[in-house]
Amino acid sequence: MPVGPRRRRAALITGGTVIVAAALWWPLHGRMPQLPLPQDAPLRVTNEGAALAATISYPSTGSPPFPGVVIVHGSGRMTRDQLRGLRDPLVAAGLAVVTYDKRGVGESTGEYDDVGVRTSPQRMPLLGRDALACLRAMKSARGVDPARAGFLGVSQAGWIIPAAIGAARANETAFAVILSGPATSVGLEDAYSQATGDGIRAHEALTDAEIDARVDGYGGPPGFDHAEILRSLRTPTLWLLGSRDESIPIRHTERNLRALVAAGVPITLKVYEGGNHGLSGPAGRIPFWQDVTNWLRANRILQ
Repeated sequence: MPVGPRRRRAALITGGTVIVAAALWWPLHGRMPQLPLPQDAPLRVTNEGAALAATISYPSTGSPPFPGVVIVHGSGRMTRDQLRGLRDPLVAAGLAVVTYDKRGVGESTGEYDDVGVRTSPQRMPLLGRDALACLRAMKSARGVDPARAGFLGVSQAGWIIPAAIGAARANETAFAVILSGPATSVGLEDAYSQATGDGIRAHEALTDAEIDARVDGYGGPPGFDHAEILRSLRTPTLWLLGSRDESIPIRHTERNLRALVAAGVPITLKVYEGGNHGLSGPAGRIPFWQDVTNWLRANRILQ
């Protein structure tokens, strides 16, 4: 298994029929009626030598223009089909949702690279610019309100979304939602998940204090570090974490985010006690979607 952020569990990543509707007739005089939106439509996105295969999915109820969100992948070879578990609740809540095949994966061109500690300073910003290109394409799409367009993503997206916002123009991103995303360098994340087994591999039986001591004592390359981007963040951001996450340095991430909140950075942080990287707890799935939709309403993204 390569060093660095690895393929995460699919716990967060749990279709649709294309419907093409068109008005066949309208009066010769008077205003032409607005054509119904399809349920799903292809979206053309290009960035830095890659054509990203993307789909925009619209709500079946409500009136456009809709708020829009680009779903940003976690690590690994992720395609649009693997994002249905994130897409469907957002469409049902009333958002137009863009999903895309990661660069070099599925129907997208370009070169795929499983990002490691040493390659992350180049690859994370590139993946961020891919996400930003999808946002810009979505904001130009029919039926989307460009003033209410943002990002949602899981795991590795905790680096990619801030990288996208850092590359964007001021006020270009209306919001961000990050699920189980790290707020540390890639190097520290790797040291943590090596100690815990990433929640999926055999590992030493270490206490939380022993695990954190290994992270604190990490002396290798930091890799991509978005600390400066987060300090200058002006985009309202919801950050949801599970207290028993074995994939990201949870106590370091929580400490860093609370310091940013105290400094006035517009981050809303919620930590689910007992939650894992997939935001499931001892009693099963944590109902985090209600927190997401409530926050989107409070920030006037959803009506």
